[in-house]
Amino acid sequence: MKPKTLITTASLWLILSNCTPSTPPQSSDLGNTPSPIADARQRPSDSPTLWSDGFAQTNWREAWNIRSYGSWGLDEVEVIADPSGKFSRIMRVRYPEGSASPSVSRSQGVALGGTQFYADLGLPPRDALHLSYYVRFSDDFDFVKGGKLPGLFGGKSVSGGNIPDGTDGFSTRFMWRRQGDGEVYAYLPTSENYGTSIGRGAWQFQPGTWYHVEQEVVLNQPDQKDGQIRVWIDGKKVLDRDGLQFRTTDKLKIEGIFFSTFFGGGDPSWSTPKDVYADFAQFSVSPVQTE
Repeated sequence: MKPKTLITTASLWLILSNCTPSTPPQSSDLGNTPSPIADARQRPSDSPTLWSDGFAQTNWREAWNIRSYGSWGLDEVEVIADPSGKFSRIMRVRYPEGSASPSVSRSQGVALGGTQFYADLGLPPRDALHLSYYVRFSDDFDFVKGGKLPGLFGGKSVSGGNIPDGTDGFSTRFMWRRQGDGEVYAYLPTSENYGTSIGRGAWQFQPGTWYHVEQEVVLNQPDQKDGQIRVWIDGKKVLDRDGLQFRTTDKLKIEGIFFSTFFGGGDPSWSTPKDVYADFAQFSVSPVQTE
């Protein structure tokens, strides 16, 4: 009779401790995981509206209180009934074939498309403001390399390569980029040569679809870099950026809407290859519920 083999608890532990696992443990990909957008301040859906316009008035320009300087392209703007039926009336802005930015139009002689104006809305300047509106690009819209969309502003050094010095201006226009990628295109004292791209690709536009875009700007304390920009697309927060510097003096404030939209861009390669348009609807501004 063969002797029985006895395996004690101690020997079993030694055997198991020397075994090599058949598959190595999986490494953590925390470094490649996008960090969630902070929700310290949610979309202020219950904030009172300071101003709004759905283009119901015959002379909509009066409601916007457009400033006397810096306007162009108003002949490319038309207020019409909304063909989609989502809104009663909308603003349609046309971009003719070959059109580009004002600088390209001046230097290259190409068509000037889109429009631009400054509107203070009849409101006093503020340190924080929430902008809301709807935009839709025509079904055949080609985004090419990019173009501008309305945002907020203060002062006069807000575009065209005029970098503000902290006392004379800032702006926070939206942009569309290639394939409809969205971003905030801000003119800040920290910008170099042209505007600063913030959050490029955090959302994407598609032709023929209405988008509800919202932008919240909180100016920094003059001696700190604690300014904030937040963006919602169709109610979803897609951008939350802190640590920004808009100004170095508390005399510089948010003055209103910088309605600026065109293809470009600093050369003809940004031009639209065909006649297209964008529709805008239901603009409003609200106070920011600061903590």
